[in-house]
Amino acid sequence: MNTLDINLNRFVKHFRIGSFDTDYSGKVKMTSICNYLQEIAGMHAEALHWGINDLMKQDLSWVLSRLKIKVFEYPKWKDNLCIETWPTGIEGLFGNREFKILNEDGTLLMIASSSWLIINIRTKRPVRPHEIINNDEFEKAEKLFEQSISKIKPIKSTDFSESIKVHYSDIDINQHVNNVKYIKWIIDSCPEEFLYKKEIKEIEINFLHEAKFGNQLIINSQLNSENEMQFSIQNQNTEIENCRALLKWK
Repeated sequence: MNTLDINLNRFVKHFRIGSFDTDYSGKVKMTSICNYLQEIAGMHAEALHWGINDLMKQDLSWVLSRLKIKVFEYPKWKDNLCIETWPTGIEGLFGNREFKILNEDGTLLMIASSSWLIINIRTKRPVRPHEIINNDEFEKAEKLFEQSISKIKPIKSTDFSESIKVHYSDIDINQHVNNVKYIKWIIDSCPEEFLYKKEIKEIEINFLHEAKFGNQLIINSQLNSENEMQFSIQNQNTEIENCRALLKWK
């Protein structure tokens, strides 16, 4: 369990799905997959000397800005997973990274793409990633989606709404809400008939502004079609938008 292979260009880590990582049906939760991706991305960045500890010495940190996951098949409790990740170079202020999730037989279960910012933790301003990353090494790497992750449009109306208070356990090493918490809140806010009768086949999320301990947030969702929902999380007091997301179901 939790073994890894270190490669400067492509990083591989093996996970075994525990009971705590599954939903009511015994299949892996989307939030657990996102935690795995976050973990392996951090480990590979460390191997490349771009990790959090390296950046913190310069008052910098990685922040996930955009994420897209496409599901072909959900693995189940006790299944062994092989997750591969690799950087795909710089695009503007973004450092991009791809992921493949396979079962132990090599069957492709999911693919994911992500865009990250390097932030100065004192000024909260983004830093050009070219100062940290040698783009020439990665710009020709394999990309799993035809197009880069795009900006999600604002929702036009609200079909469902739910309030959330940010608690201590929601906060990560950057002293703000961890990205996976937003995904948990969004999924948990979905109607029961979606959660128990459908499966998420694709998730796309844009992280816009950080939320802090004690903030009171509101999740607004819009039903685009019978199999697509769109979301916005914002601060109830300031109305600053924290993230937008799109869920596609099957």
